[in-house]
Order: sequence, then C-alpha cells, then structure tokens
Amino acid sequence: MWIPIALSRDVPAATTRAVILDGMELVVWRGETGPVQIWEDRCPHRGMRLSFGFVRGNSLNCLYHGWQYGEGASCERIPAHPDLVVPPTIKANAYASTETGGMIWVNLPATDGPPPVFLAGRPIASLAIAAPAQTIIDSLGQPAAEAQLVETKLDGISLNIGWHSPGTDRTMLHVVALDPGNVESKALIALHQLRASAERTGP
Repeated sequence: MWIPIALSRDVPAATTRAVILDGMELVVWRGETGPVQIWEDRCPHRGMRLSFGFVRGNSLNCLYHGWQYGEGASCERIPAHPDLVVPPTIKANAYASTETGGMIWVNLPATDGPPPVFLAGRPIASLAIAAPAQTIIDSLGQPAAEAQLVETKLDGISLNIGWHSPGTDRTMLHVVALDPGNVESKALIALHQLRASAERTGP
C-alpha cells in the first residue's frame, strides 16, 4: 500500500529527514540531483541512524564512521579502508518510493500496484494530531482513495489530505491546497480547528 509520509517541499535537495511509520524508523533523503529515497533509518555497519548523516552529491554518508551509500542503497565507500572494493551485499534496507500530489509516498511492504497519481497543489503543512486516523477521516465526511488520501473542503478551501500513523492513536496529516491564490493562512486555521476537534473526540 502506498502511504504518504511527508510533503515534498520538506525534503529539499541534499537533506535527510527522520520519519516514524507504524513504529518503524525511516530516513527520507534526497541527493543533490537525484530522486527522493526512503530507507530503514539504520546503518548496516553499527546501526547508527542514517537520518543523522549527511548528503554529498547523490550519496548518503553515515555520521558514525562515514560509510557512503549510493542511490541504489549499496555501500560505495568505507573511509577507513579507501582501497577496499565494497561487497555488494552491504546495503541499506531500501523501500519503493515516489512523489505525487506534492507528497512523498512509500510502498511498505512493497506490492505490485503502481504508485498513485494526484494533482499537484500548494503545500500547506504537515500536522501532528493526537488521535487515530479514522477519527479524523470520519470527521471530514469524505471517502478515502485507495491510497491514504482524501479530497475534501475545509472552510471552503479544496484540499488533498494524506496521512500516516507514527504509532497508536497518533496521526500525521500532509496537506496540499488545490485552490489557487493565497490560501495558506485560512487553511492553517481550519487545520488547527480540525486537530482540536479530533483531539477532543479522542479514540
């Protein structure tokens, strides 16, 4: 199943970002020119979080010992052994990813279905809510797409709202406005009202 885990604008070139999905720790990163990558947030060497690492070119380097991983998730270089031909078995655990509708999506576990396609819009915010996703979606009164996304209106603004759950009774919304014009402030107020209502309702 394809799940949105961040807004595309929040992972610019040459950056990393840690994301928790159903208790799983992931690193989302983007090279200087390449596509977004989503891996397990753990270096195969000593288990250091790769989200603490740094991007050089289109490689992600572990902060602990500097092991360098390319876009294919294979280790390309070990600084302590610069002449070593790194075995191809040394790889980070990578997951299928895509970008559509202004959001970054992961397929976890991988399925044979194609990635979703949604209209691009104006990114508004990613918002943490202390309530289950179903409570929030029910309050919107709109059916979800096959992927975790609903198209709805809040305070008259057309929005695509994707979501993922970091853990029990916690939800991260990723919101993109489909209306033209300067709607950010109005959309943010509506989203904070949605959060307050969902957290009052509870599980």
